[in-house]
Amino acid sequence: MKKTQKPLSTGMNRRNFVKASALGLAGLGGRLPAGQATAVAEKKGDIPKIKGYRTLGRTGFRVSDIGIGTSRLAVVPLMKAAFEAGVNYIDTAEGYGRGEAERSIGQAIQGLDRKSLFITTKIRLNEVNNAEQVIAKVHQSLERLQTDYVDCMMIQGAATVESLKNDHFHRAMEQLKKEKKVRFLGTANHGSRFQGQGETMEKVLLGAIDDGRFDLVLLIYNFLQREAGEQILAAAAKKNIATTIMKSDPLGRYFETRERVEQMKKAGETPDENMTRNLAQMEEAAKQAESFIKEHNLQNPAEIKQAALKFVLNDPRVHTLNLAFTTFADLQNLLALSGTGLDAQGKKTLAEFEAGCGRLYCRHGCGACEQSCPYQVPVNTIMRYFNYFDIHGAERFAMEKYARLDTPKADLCRTCAGYCAGNCPYGVPIQGLLTFAHSRLALP
Repeated sequence: MKKTQKPLSTGMNRRNFVKASALGLAGLGGRLPAGQATAVAEKKGDIPKIKGYRTLGRTGFRVSDIGIGTSRLAVVPLMKAAFEAGVNYIDTAEGYGRGEAERSIGQAIQGLDRKSLFITTKIRLNEVNNAEQVIAKVHQSLERLQTDYVDCMMIQGAATVESLKNDHFHRAMEQLKKEKKVRFLGTANHGSRFQGQGETMEKVLLGAIDDGRFDLVLLIYNFLQREAGEQILAAAAKKNIATTIMKSDPLGRYFETRERVEQMKKAGETPDENMTRNLAQMEEAAKQAESFIKEHNLQNPAEIKQAALKFVLNDPRVHTLNLAFTTFADLQNLLALSGTGLDAQGKKTLAEFEAGCGRLYCRHGCGACEQSCPYQVPVNTIMRYFNYFDIHGAERFAMEKYARLDTPKADLCRTCAGYCAGNCPYGVPIQGLLTFAHSRLALP
């Protein structure tokens, strides 16, 4: 029986377009509270089959071009449906949901041919003092995953090229490889935690590629944030290193900027000069986006996200996209992109979107504005936490991470003179976004 994709609505007016973008752009079908996930899982429709497979670098594994990137919410029925559709790549980490993501995967893979799946997980090394502790971490992940081995063990949050050389990690991996509990090594990077406390994504991942011991890298790459990714993909291709992609959709919920402005105005505080300037910058960016929507007669936010993901799939140096699935609508819409590429119209849409709305996206892992901050506010890290809160629906996780920051927080941004905004190479109204992020992330 031929599988069909559930049609996307084309009857939205522009006002509803903006509203739908705010509510559902990140998932093409809306995000679901964790408590309701199982109920929706029982109402699944036809799920498109994976049509594209690529060789995962020198691992030799034929991997689905759409993979599962589980962070904090991993719904077992959704993963099982994805496996049935042909998805065979899974990315997770020991710290995602404090191990709950790994446990969910362990449940979902039971009864499957283990050799048909490629599972990566990650461990942090910041509190590791010997190889035995690394081995213990891996064993804990294996227990949660209910598997005898992981295909790729990754260093999570490697802040510098030097940290990739961690002797405890590599001695542990030598032993675990001999015991056939780990097959390959990899690393991921989100950019520096703060200028002076880490190196750029491209420096770290290019260092991993040059090191020779890493078989896979996980990087940020999307149509609004190409330069660093282009360097990494080119270097990886020359050495046949596997590449997996995160943050492939840069759009998020940035169309709701006007709503954020109104919320800030209604916060019950009299706007001072700095806040008035912040609001004006955010309003200007929002009006520019609305002008773009009107000029190009866009009726459905899904078409831009689809083009964004096709942009990444269009690059043969990319092996798989790590995507989060929280509803069956996600599976229906996102798996339908497998095996597709970006046509001329899609390229035109993205070019126009970049010109009209590029200011609304704070580039993940960028940190270019941080050197200008007199208070050393970790912009990159805070905006990543806000992404967890605002896009992925992981409000509690994001707020806990923010509360544990041992650096100055974005409450200082409200009364600052705005050095960051003046030094953003992309014209993002970052001071206002940071102020809004603090209002959402700060624990009451």
